Amino acid sequence: MTKKKRTGAALALAAALLASSLAGAGPAAAGPATLGLDYHCTFPLLGPQPVHVELSADVPDRVAVGEVMPGIVVDSVSTVGAASARGLRALYATTLEGHALADATLTVPEMPDGLPVEVDSALDRTPIPASGGFTVKGRGTAPDLTFTLAGPGKVTVGNLVLTLTPRTDDGGASGLGTFESECTRDPGQASVLASFEIVDKDGGPGAAPYSYTLKGSSTIKASGGTIPLTGALDAKVDGGAVTGGLTLDPSKARFQMLGFLPVTADVTFAAEGGTTGTYKDGVLTTTSKVSARFPAFTVFGFLPVGGGDACRTSQPSGIRLTSAAGFDPKAGGALTGVYELAPIDGCGALTGVLGSSLAGPGNAITMTLTPKPSIQMPSAHTPSSPKKTS
Repeated sequence: MTKKKRTGAALALAAALLASSLAGAGPAAAGPATLGLDYHCTFPLLGPQPVHVELSADVPDRVAVGEVMPGIVVDSVSTVGAASARGLRALYATTLEGHALADATLTVPEMPDGLPVEVDSALDRTPIPASGGFTVKGRGTAPDLTFTLAGPGKVTVGNLVLTLTPRTDDGGASGLGTFESECTRDPGQASVLASFEIVDKDGGPGAAPYSYTLKGSSTIKASGGTIPLTGALDAKVDGGAVTGGLTLDPSKARFQMLGFLPVTADVTFAAEGGTTGTYKDGVLTTTSKVSARFPAFTVFGFLPVGGGDACRTSQPSGIRLTSAAGFDPKAGGALTGVYELAPIDGCGALTGVLGSSLAGPGNAITMTLTPKPSIQMPSAHTPSSPKKTS
């Protein structure tokens, strides 16, 4: 096969699979959307070669927070010229197929810096005519998406890797074999395939759910100790009323017993009922009831001094947290409060001493809420290692 024919065949396959790949990478756009992109794809022996692809999609331009946005269908059409078809036929290729792994970036309020996404697309086996050119159609369906924060969203198309195979009548690989080609988007182009708007359900910030990760700490006033806190808060604001659920991860409390012995306590938490509160005039207030268990207490980090399955607070602690003015549920922020820890029971012979170091009022707590996305995205698929032609 001549170098010119080999180039034409490679470009034909690249254009076809590039269109199919990018069709799978564009989940949402504002109304009818079109995008043309120029790439340079590196092929065996030939180096970078130019490729142009046109994409189109017809999608809704808005989606409500908390509602499922069905997977968007994106169509593509690539025209393969007669010279490229002749090049494929010269190697007895009668069909072409392959995979493409495309990079895209989803930018939404939950992920303002962008969420990288890899989408693997397969091209249906396409017949190659005996003469003349032909067209290759691609269609990809994005995954369902659900968003937690209102605001603008967009999908930006990036680079991709093609794995290409032209086949003969008997299903075997042609003289090109199967090869991998890296395609780099030419600079200076508009690369947003899709733009859309995420709106608050029923027109208000209170109608949508909010989901946060939390990180903070609590002081133990009785002994000057601390408890690091991590977990999650799921909340819904409806007409100013807050409902939701608080989850706290296991932690370790460190304090001094009898004023000088360093004690480490393993702590697990259990929320009793849901979280309630208010969001009014830019201030968020929540109330949760939490019980604590202490599986183990150790002195100097290794000497057991109590704990066990029955070691726990005698009743839940009511924890009231309040934000500063100007709290935005979409952005999260800091909450602070003071609570009383109930006496502990069932911790062994030193229950009284341990309890006096933990229980009591005036325990300060600070938590920072960070919004987390609830976006369903496809998992990356890595094609099998191709056989590269020489």
